[in-house]
Amino acid sequence: MKIIAAIFAMIFLLIIGAFGFNQHVGHELSQRNIVKIKTNDDSTILFYREDCKSCRSIFSYTVMKKDLFRKNIQLVNTNQPKNRHYITEYKLTEVPTFIHLKYGRQVERYSGTNIERIDQVIRGD
Repeated sequence: MKIIAAIFAMIFLLIIGAFGFNQHVGHELSQRNIVKIKTNDDSTILFYREDCKSCRSIFSYTVMKKDLFRKNIQLVNTNQPKNRHYITEYKLTEVPTFIHLKYGRQVERYSGTNIERIDQVIRGD
């Protein structure tokens, strides 16, 4: 009986954790914060729009990398009018676009939803 109770408790905690993470991802996705991109370190920038279906499809994966694996990922919602200057500055033609910067220099770029390519960009390969 104790094993069954422990299994149910673990399932319950997983469900609660998944729900909480999903809420967090939804909150992050809808943010329209004005972003000042940090270029003085090794980081990846995700340019997205919350109303973009492709962006939504990879957003939770990206937030998981950022939050759970402590990857240095900056999230930039280009629907925020004061973030739109990045469209010309980084020559964005579509979203989602990932750009890996090492101390201000672009070393990798990818637009799309392929998880393997996203991981390559995040690593800076």
